[in-house]
Amino acid sequence: MPRALASPWRILCGLAVVAAVLCQAVPGHARRAEAVWGEGQVSKTRAQAQGEAFTNAVTDEALDILRAPLSEARRAALREYLGTVIGEVVRGYSELGMTQVQGGTRLAVDVDVNRDMLKDRLRQVGAYYTAEEPVAMVLQLSGASPEVAERVSRLQLLYGVEQRAGASVRVALRPQNKVWYGTLDAPEGSTSADGASVDDAWLGLWAWYFSHRQVAGAAAGQQAVLRVTGWLTADSVEAFDRALHDWDRALQSAQLQDVTMRPGGLAATWKLVLVNRVELDRRLDEYLAPRKLTREVLQ
Repeated sequence: MPRALASPWRILCGLAVVAAVLCQAVPGHARRAEAVWGEGQVSKTRAQAQGEAFTNAVTDEALDILRAPLSEARRAALREYLGTVIGEVVRGYSELGMTQVQGGTRLAVDVDVNRDMLKDRLRQVGAYYTAEEPVAMVLQLSGASPEVAERVSRLQLLYGVEQRAGASVRVALRPQNKVWYGTLDAPEGSTSADGASVDDAWLGLWAWYFSHRQVAGAAAGQQAVLRVTGWLTADSVEAFDRALHDWDRALQSAQLQDVTMRPGGLAATWKLVLVNRVELDRRLDEYLAPRKLTREVLQ
């Protein structure tokens, strides 16, 4: 009878020849990005070019997470939003050098993006859930200037929500006592929010909606246990664990539960919260079959 160990990574660190490497924290995702600065460029200064490069890197990482075709307009709205959260999702960077080009100087950097934090921000503004299918709503916007109405249209594009007659989600926004006040009614429940700007009220409403959608999805039976057997080395288990955390269109989360030693090698078990079972099976086949590993998904 195989003996399960309380700490999966303890056995990995004990078995691996490169134990010191395996026991380190999983590194962040480095994204190479570039920006040009100088007269006649969008970025006039080196600091502005650095900020543009950070935004480019975070946007590329977000698009990799979403793995869905977005319109140019929505990409622009997403990039605009991500530029406001750079301080939260960029953990560090290293400069790769500067090159003189026509009209300015090109700055190249490697940007360490906190992928988990970025996912949280994409979930909060709904893009994580609406990249492929928008949420339909009925919107009542009262007392809005043309500028505010335009801003709300921009927010709809970012969040992936669109107005549709008869939709089950109903949103109302209006100015009240020098703040913006809103309500949202949906099958999941109702909420209200206010803020100094229409952006603040909108975020409060939709962050609530998408958080409930996430909880409801996890509670609706979209959970599974994955068991993979036949691993020959500990670092291969660790590499697969990292890969699972990048399968964003297949999985919401993956948590290593235990590792056991068996005659045929190591066996490892993960607890999963699914996004798309078909996509998960496709990814597992691509990864495990060439390595002659056996897998079982229990729901």
